[in-house]
Amino acid sequence: MLRLRVLTAVIGLPLVVASILLGQGFFALFLGVVAAACTIELCRLVPGLPRRDPLAVLAIAWAVLFSVRSLFSGPVIGTFLVSGPLVLTLLLLLTPWERRRTFTEWAWTVGGALYVGWLFGHWGLLYALEDGMLLVVFGMLSTFAYDTGAYFTGRALGRHKMAPAISAAKTWEGALGGAAIALGSALVIRAVTVELAGGFPFGVGATVVVGLLVPLAAQLGDLVESALKRSADVKDAGSLLPGHGGMLDRFDSLLFTGTMLYFYTLWIAF
Repeated sequence: MLRLRVLTAVIGLPLVVASILLGQGFFALFLGVVAAACTIELCRLVPGLPRRDPLAVLAIAWAVLFSVRSLFSGPVIGTFLVSGPLVLTLLLLLTPWERRRTFTEWAWTVGGALYVGWLFGHWGLLYALEDGMLLVVFGMLSTFAYDTGAYFTGRALGRHKMAPAISAAKTWEGALGGAAIALGSALVIRAVTVELAGGFPFGVGATVVVGLLVPLAAQLGDLVESALKRSADVKDAGSLLPGHGGMLDRFDSLLFTGTMLYFYTLWIAF
């Protein structure tokens, strides 16, 4: 399991970084693919919902549109992006010639599109800001550093359960170890960038603050996804990534850290 986890990370991390460095179009493609995969996994958790049900298909497409909304502009387009698919999902409840869909199925799929697509799309909005490419690299590497640090610290030192009713594997020792590694990684990334490029979007103080907020957001994102899996009575959202589980299991932290970093950059740092 550990060997597979490391191998997946060694292969996957360069692909993620490459999608960021190749430009906004490639990064939007990355966001769309991940959003689609995560929403597919989430829809499979819905009790009784067929995999190819039009409601699930629409939710997946909606999540993809949400995730790449930084490519669109204008209040009319933004409003239609929300209102159009929402009306369509409601109309799918009015199909008496097919299997009757339940409100639970509707709520799961619509909530899944918002949860995955809308939150993940903040990475695209962050990319569109000044120095956005650098901020995305910084945010994603800091998040991955937290996840990795928390995993290994928890395995080695974890004793006190953080939220046993939600996730039996999460420990306070793992969270603290991950936070220390994430903060150290944030400061190292800043120092290297200043050395190579002559500057960084955040000062030292702002970097320390966001280096502490990333672990908090990442852990909350992880726990939310664990709560969703617990409600569906499954251990992993999928099995696409060996050693990690599904795509949602790997990218759940990014749903919260990207949202936090976007508003932190927009409202506080700049």
